[in-house]
Amino acid sequence: MTFAVSIFDLFSFAVPGAVQLSVLVYVLDRLGIVHVAALAAAPGALLVAGAIVGSYLLGHLCHPLASQLDRLRPRQHADDARREFLSRVPHAQDRPFVRADPALLVAAAELHDKEAAGEIVRMRAQSVMLRNISFAFVLAAVVGFVQTATGPHRLAAAGIAILSVIGATGALGSGRKLWHVSRVKTLEICYWIPDIDQTFPALPDAS
Repeated sequence: MTFAVSIFDLFSFAVPGAVQLSVLVYVLDRLGIVHVAALAAAPGALLVAGAIVGSYLLGHLCHPLASQLDRLRPRQHADDARREFLSRVPHAQDRPFVRADPALLVAAAELHDKEAAGEIVRMRAQSVMLRNISFAFVLAAVVGFVQTATGPHRLAAAGIAILSVIGATGALGSGRKLWHVSRVKTLEICYWIPDIDQTFPALPDAS
């Protein structure tokens, strides 16, 4: 049996899940529910396999919660990407593909040139990864502030909490920018697809 993990799965779920798993293991260790020393004594292959599977599953479970962070700092509107693209390529103003739904344009790019569209997919996956990692930083900040109030090592806990807040803010902002760049890149690739305007002749403006 063969298991395949896509780039989107790896970036969007497995990597953030690993960070979230680290925070969870730390909390469970502090509560005395799980002992890190006992985990370290387990067979290496089993430990690695468990960490990979646990990270992937936890990334999926936390994804809906992480998506709520978009309410704090919403992603830029699709029209912002269109305006940036048209400011560089003004003669594309009247081309129908520019007004098409961004998701359909990504699909068109994949059908035309999967390798070129792979860059778009990577950027979108990295954007989701950064947002989900920002959620892990939020969890770490909460743990840090709780430990600051309850001790021990209050000074170190306060420092970690502050750094986690900074990390969450930075990751969320970077993910937002990367999503915008992926939309602009989608328009740039679709500009070179022959007859793409015939595919979207009657579509209204999409956002």
